[in-house]
Amino acid sequence: MLQQLLYIFLIIFISSSNSNRLSLIGNNWTITNNINHTAQGTIPGTIHTILFAAKQIPEPYLDYNDLDLRYLIYNNWTFTKKFDLFSDFLASNQITIHLEQIDTVAAITINNCLIGRTNSMFISYTFHVANSCLKFDNEISVDFESPVLYALKQANTYNDTVPPDCPPSVVRGECYVQFIRKEPSSFGWGFGPTFAPIGITGDIYLEAVNTTEIVIQLESVNVASYNVKTKSWQVDVLLSSNNDQFESKIKFILENTTWSYETLVIFNHNLSITVSISDELISRWWPNGYGNQSLYNFVVFNQEKVIDSRLIGFCTVQLVQNKYRTGINGTSFYFVINSQSIFIKGSNWIPSDSFQERVSDEKYERLLRSAQLANMNMIRVWGGGIYERNSFYELADRLGIMLWHDFMFACSLYPVNDEFLKNVHDEVIYQVKRLQSHPSIVLWFGNNENEAVIAENWYNVSQEKMNKTKDDYRKLYIHTVMNAIQQVDQGNNRPFVSSSPSNGLETIAENYIARDPEDSLYGDVHFYGY
Repeated sequence: MLQQLLYIFLIIFISSSNSNRLSLIGNNWTITNNINHTAQGTIPGTIHTILFAAKQIPEPYLDYNDLDLRYLIYNNWTFTKKFDLFSDFLASNQITIHLEQIDTVAAITINNCLIGRTNSMFISYTFHVANSCLKFDNEISVDFESPVLYALKQANTYNDTVPPDCPPSVVRGECYVQFIRKEPSSFGWGFGPTFAPIGITGDIYLEAVNTTEIVIQLESVNVASYNVKTKSWQVDVLLSSNNDQFESKIKFILENTTWSYETLVIFNHNLSITVSISDELISRWWPNGYGNQSLYNFVVFNQEKVIDSRLIGFCTVQLVQNKYRTGINGTSFYFVINSQSIFIKGSNWIPSDSFQERVSDEKYERLLRSAQLANMNMIRVWGGGIYERNSFYELADRLGIMLWHDFMFACSLYPVNDEFLKNVHDEVIYQVKRLQSHPSIVLWFGNNENEAVIAENWYNVSQEKMNKTKDDYRKLYIHTVMNAIQQVDQGNNRPFVSSSPSNGLETIAENYIARDPEDSLYGDVHFYGY
């Protein structure tokens, strides 16, 4: 009887866990460069949009303001906000701060306690906050380093040259963008101005929990593969917890179907569970013009309490690269979705504003719905931009727009020191786990045009250094990016191609750098001009 009571108590104790969150977004932030600008502003926000709203600078897009306002990004900036905490929050024995997106190099302090440092706009950061650093009245300070000067410093301390140093002079951009994990085009590109924004561009909040409570996070849900023989789908679920080892009952439900699954697990910080869902229970997700975009809410429970959910869709993806008949050189390169060949119609997506805080969900919808109404069924998320917000991908799922998704590397060689590669590895793991539930993402590409950069020697690398340059390329895109993808995006339902353009399988046969990556008989090609 006592054993049964203890078990019942344990279930109640685990299932009643919750966290206390304090949002830090909104107004009442102060920004300053400690020289000639101090302003009150709203987060999410960056220096340009906050100063513009405070009427301290003109609209950045007008006239030559990308040049006239350039001095702003040569400065260091400090963002501060005062906030109050109550006794119940302070009584928690585990407090963390979460930054969904921060742009880019910064040190975070609370009441003069250093909490953490950031150096990538492509990673979400979570830092522990010691209880001794908090009180009833508090001040958070985010000290930003100039991204231009940071990139220059990284380039100067690197043990090799990594061309190009700067964009073409006609762009009037900034140099060494390959040394900072930040939107490449923000340092200047052929289509747009140089603003290199500085600021907090995503959610930011404090979270308090008691470590005696069981807290489980849903990391990702991935429809990994389809088994033709059993007519069933393999779905991989990743869960995590900061708690020490414990036993719990995990349950999954696919809403609007009869499918569910329940299992008793031993949880030790990280847990991967694979489940099987019969094809008879679901309808397929189809690209725009080929069928419906059926989506299902995949819900995860711990002890009958909802942890989280992901909206998923079911479709098979094949990138067909077959040799032609005897006497014809080259291979095919086309998509088969749900066993049906698809005629691709689409375009290239660049960031829809230089300042991400100005991109509303309504703007996303207007642009993507325009693509759908123009009968597009695929958009390429270009590698010189950013990984977009969740709502972008949710819209693509709903509208049947397939996404050819680059990782954010473009038109450059890159450093390959351990610190940089670790940063890239963490970026890929984070972004793939965040995005892999979306059926609209049908393939990953390692970079934009960097295979061609080497094969065509855009930047006049000497022959003595060419072998090392090729090895560095493989170290970054094959041994780091591809390997990181394979860690978390398992199965056979989402191909990876190392570069665009490339020769696909022929590029692999030539050790990932083809003699002519833009060969029109293989893979994909870029038709491009001003």
